Amino acid sequence: MKASEVLKEIRHALSQTKEQGHSTVSIEAMENYLKAFDKDVENDTYYKSLNQEAELAKFNAANDRNIAYANNQTAHSLAMFRSVITTGQSALRSSMVVNGGAAVALLAFTGKIWETQTSEVVAGSLTTSIFIFCLGVLCAALAAGTTYLSQLAFSSDWEKVGHSINCFNIVVVLSSYGLFGFGAFVAANSLGVHFGL
Repeated sequence: MKASEVLKEIRHALSQTKEQGHSTVSIEAMENYLKAFDKDVENDTYYKSLNQEAELAKFNAANDRNIAYANNQTAHSLAMFRSVITTGQSALRSSMVVNGGAAVALLAFTGKIWETQTSEVVAGSLTTSIFIFCLGVLCAALAAGTTYLSQLAFSSDWEKVGHSINCFNIVVVLSSYGLFGFGAFVAANSLGVHFGL
């Protein structure tokens, strides 16, 4: 209870005594009144401190909950980021492997059929296929190189540049897969012509 409230209560008690027609106050009666009033003040202070402790406990619980939630969100974001990086690296590797492997296989096959009679159309188609597969490897290598640039942009807080480079990388990797499909189609047609299928 505030000091102003204590004084107000004492004045109120004195005014009631005055209204009852008394012009003096007994010291003993005043002491008894103050003792009783002192107990009320102590109880009021006690309950206020309990209320403050309860509010503080609620605040601490809410704060702990918010910190735990933020930590969980950070851990989830970090796990998702690692997953995206791992998936992107796998996509880059596989685009290099399929195009590079196809180019090497066609080179070996071209060396074998060069010894036999082969039409210029078949040889030209196989050479075009090898060139397409090499372009696919080049696209994958370009995407691998520019991945570094996107990470540099993100770490420098250049979000828009990082996202733009990331989109470019996705397009280039998809182009690498597209080149593999087109190169495989051209190679299959030339082999069909060679074997008379």
